[in-house]
Formats: sequence, structure tokens, C-alpha cells
Amino acid sequence: MTADDGPGAGTQSALRLCTFRRAMSPLAARLPFARAWLLVPLLVASALTAQASSPPKLPDVPLPTMKVTGAGGFSVDYVGELDDQELVVAVGKLGSWKEGKRERLADGQLGGGGSISSVGGTQYFKVPATATLQPRLVLRGKNGKVPVAFDLQGARLPDGKDQRQLLQDGAVALTEDTLALFVLQKRDKQKHHALLHVLPFDPKVDKGSDGELQFVDAMRDVHTTNSRVHALQQALDGYDKADDGAPRDNALAALRQLLEQKPEMKQPRNYGLLQQHCGLLEQRAKKRIDEAEAAKEAAEKPAADGGADGKR
Repeated sequence: MTADDGPGAGTQSALRLCTFRRAMSPLAARLPFARAWLLVPLLVASALTAQASSPPKLPDVPLPTMKVTGAGGFSVDYVGELDDQELVVAVGKLGSWKEGKRERLADGQLGGGGSISSVGGTQYFKVPATATLQPRLVLRGKNGKVPVAFDLQGARLPDGKDQRQLLQDGAVALTEDTLALFVLQKRDKQKHHALLHVLPFDPKVDKGSDGELQFVDAMRDVHTTNSRVHALQQALDGYDKADDGAPRDNALAALRQLLEQKPEMKQPRNYGLLQQHCGLLEQRAKKRIDEAEAAKEAAEKPAADGGADGKR
């Protein structure tokens, strides 16, 4: 990002309090007037207390580079990892996995994201595991089964029940037969790929007999969005760092070509997702192109005027 990109890359959060009238009117409507007025001092005190204890207005926060929200409210961002030519992105299921030796954890939690709980007396363990990804659709990388290594959090509840969830990437609950989007990275001198991100299928979101097909299409769109953001970032960075002359002209041509190539989404509703994450980058690219064309016209104009004066 350069200084001319403007302050638009920010979001604002606003805290809203109910007004005194709105807080009071539903209850007052149900009581006789002679008793309703007795509630006024209490309601005023409650409103003043809420205002006094409310946090201050939050400052502008820069937009993250990428955050794609997918099925079940999970989010996945692997734009940065797309620099890795051996990255594997695929939709599929993990076969039966093999667990290694448990390691006791001092503490832990159940759930992740916006749903976290803690049960007294629960014992937590770190459990290394390996499995084989059986892909249904490969979005990036070679086709075929992929050996995967990952860490689980094992939780033994006071009633003796065991729960499993990933230690990384939002503590996603995962089972051997869960359909999901997997982002895997090959590690040097290691047989198994590392599990970087996972976005599981949720039958409550993609409902019906074709729910899994809907999920696969949605994951295509998630990958398209990640790839588009990565391509725009690369093209902008390449243009900004290019030397004058042929390198800068070639980088400008590549930027213009990328803008002309509009990606297609499998699900029309996801064009909004694409615009949300790519719109600002596309505006920056258009600004670079407009500035380059204006500079070119300004450089050619004096030459044309000088030529005309010479003829006179």
C-alpha cells in the first residue's frame, strides 16, 4: 500500500445505546399511569449507568489483507501462502487417522471462534495425529491422496467423555469423515504436509440432498477470491517496484490485463464476497493506470508543442 491509497482502507465500529424513551415505553405501556411514574428514577439511573460504563468509541482499524467468511461462519485466509508453489488446496475428507503420544496441557478450552466454554475438572491433552487426505476436488496442487500431519486438542470431560478439536486455525471440531476445504503445505524433508487451514462442511448452512455439492461450489468461490486478491497484490507490487522504461511498461500492461480478466463465481451470491475483498485493490490498480496514462500524455504534449514551434 502506498501513501496515495487514501484512508479508505479502514472500518469504523459504533456503539449504540437505547434512548431513555425507548427503554421506558414498553414497560410503562403495561402499567397504570399512577404506578408507571415510579419507575422513572430507576430507568434514568440505569440509562446513566449504562452510558458511564460504556467503552469509548473505537478508533478506525485498518482492513485485514484478506478475510473470507465461509460456511458455518468460519473464515479462511491463505493469500500469503499462495506464494508457495507447492501449496495444496483441496476439498475432501481425511481418512482414518493415527494418533501419537498424548502430552498433558496445563489448560485448554472447548469450542472456538464465538463459542467457547470451559468445564471444571476437564483434562486437556495435545495429541499429534496423521491421516491421508482423500480429495474430491483439487483447487491447487497435484491430484491424488496427500499425507497430512496436524495437532489435536483432546479433552476428557468429568463425565468421562472425550472431545477432539484442532489446536490451530480457530479450534475447529474435525472428525475423520468430515468434508472440508483443506490448505496444506509441504515441509522440507518431511513425509506429511502440514495442515494450515480447514473450513468444514456444515449441513445447517448447505442444506438438502445436494448440500455437499453446494459446499464444493462455495469452496471454489473461496479459492477464487483468495487467488484474485493474491494476483492483484502481486501485480500492484510488481508495478510499484518496476524500473522506468520497458519493465514499468510491461508491469502496467500486466496490471491492465488482470483488471480486464473478471473471475467467474460458481454461486452468484458470492460476487458480493469477491467485490468486498477485491474492490479496493482494483481501485488502486485503476488509479495506477490512470496516473501512468496522464504522465504519458504530459510527457508527449511538450514534445508536440515544441515541434509546432520549430515549424513556425
